[in-house]
Amino acid sequence: MVFQFPTFVFSRTTADDPYEQNRQMKRHPSLTVGVVLVALTSTLVVNYFFESFLFAQEVSNANTVGKQIAILADEAINESSGIVRSYTNPNCFWTHNDSGDKPRLFLVNRDGKTVARVGLSKAKAIDWEDIAIHIVGDDAHLIIGDIGGNTQSRKHVTLYFLREPKLTEDDLNREVTLDLSVDFELEMEVTFPGGVTNYESIAVDHSSHSILIVEKGNLSGRVFTVPLPSFLDDKQRMRVEAKQVGVAPVPMATACDISADGRSLVIIGYSIGFLFRREISAAGELESWKAALEREPAVFSLGKLRQTEAVCFSEDEKSIFFTSERVQTPIFEIDLPINPNR
Repeated sequence: MVFQFPTFVFSRTTADDPYEQNRQMKRHPSLTVGVVLVALTSTLVVNYFFESFLFAQEVSNANTVGKQIAILADEAINESSGIVRSYTNPNCFWTHNDSGDKPRLFLVNRDGKTVARVGLSKAKAIDWEDIAIHIVGDDAHLIIGDIGGNTQSRKHVTLYFLREPKLTEDDLNREVTLDLSVDFELEMEVTFPGGVTNYESIAVDHSSHSILIVEKGNLSGRVFTVPLPSFLDDKQRMRVEAKQVGVAPVPMATACDISADGRSLVIIGYSIGFLFRREISAAGELESWKAALEREPAVFSLGKLRQTEAVCFSEDEKSIFFTSERVQTPIFEIDLPINPNR
């Protein structure tokens, strides 16, 4: 199903600015409780509005919601918060839990079996929210986004970079789950103009050699970019400031991914997906993300599922995979409303 998404115009006043709110709360601590109650109420209202809008439509759910392709039997995967297709391990995905778990990844196959659990030595898991993959020739590097900021008290968020573990064919087919420990290659501390808010989505834009980070806001979220690092030096830690490149009209953005050619951006929230496409100029240049985000996206239902917080493109990029947070985690696949390769 594809339906027209109502067009909203949101303007941010000083009162809506999260940094100004933080400054006001520091000056007037008694405001904190009131602000928290208002935020919780507005979040519930936004979620109710969008779910009501989606499911009030004439939908034939059997044809429009995701097709379940696997159930992750591993009960240690209880809050799948990021997913990406493996580049070096055929027919596998990487996923990880939300906050509260160890700093570890799970390699799962399309049958739902956990092939390997991979711990990241020396890494922290404050609030892991998303995972992305950077392809360089025949090499692949995983990027883990420790970027959650529900309390808005972090001075920076962290991106961990590691070379993707490549398992042997015997390891991929063994009966017992393999337990590994690896070191990360780079720890990137990311700051934001005005301070950290809350983010749950990262994706690699290979066309501009950068990483997009999407803010999670009630009605929309700012989109930032940081450069992909070079792995030719021996740095293990670096700090960068993110640069804002646009605003995504996506309520409660929980995950995103970018197609290999850098043209398509999918962002999901709770029960809803948004697909943005960048135009190509006569000179063959991609337009900016700012321009693409200002056009009306294709909007589609993910079905009425519990907390959809992980997404990635399929290999042919005509569909997406996503998960729903719960024990016995399901992986779904859904065809995109338009062909992103057009």
